[in-house]
Amino acid sequence: MNDEAQFSEADLAPSPEERAASRRALIDRAAASVAALAAGAWAGGMVALGACAAPFVFRLAPAPFSGDAMSAAFGRFDQLALGAAVILLGAEVARTWAAGRQGASRAARVRRVIAMVMAGCAAYVGLAVTPRIAALHREGARRGEGEIGMELERLHRRAELVGKSEVFLGASLVVLHVFTLGARRPEQDDEDEEAAAPLPPGPR
Repeated sequence: MNDEAQFSEADLAPSPEERAASRRALIDRAAASVAALAAGAWAGGMVALGACAAPFVFRLAPAPFSGDAMSAAFGRFDQLALGAAVILLGAEVARTWAAGRQGASRAARVRRVIAMVMAGCAAYVGLAVTPRIAALHREGARRGEGEIGMELERLHRRAELVGKSEVFLGASLVVLHVFTLGARRPEQDDEDEEAAAPLPPGPR
């Protein structure tokens, strides 16, 4: 009986290509999970702070305490949003690497664009809008009253618009991370179809 024709433990071990694919799949799943958590926390925090807390604080607390309180709260949230943006961009780098030479689907490319747009929103609000709103509140501005009040009104409306966009984009990003997780590539389907069943042991 020819020894070369016999199965061995080495024949059953995964190939280097299979081990590399397994590592890439693990990194892809981990990056997608972290990104989904970051995007979900970002969108949820924006809803809790902007849609739930802010209206009641401005309604129940007198000025300038309401403005100071919400400026401080949004300033802290902006720091968290910037951190989440860094996580989202890092996850996209990891998932792009994990996709390898096969590239990525159209949904994955849309996901990357959304992550970059959200990062831009976080930078714009956190570095430009919120500091200016806080400065106007310290100057005693009231929304819609006087020149600085009109500027404050415009900035608040702009921040609200960006915040609503972040909620929508964040929810979309969570869906896209789940949708693109473990997606089969055409090359994999072809390989599965062409793979032959192992031959029984014995001489050929």
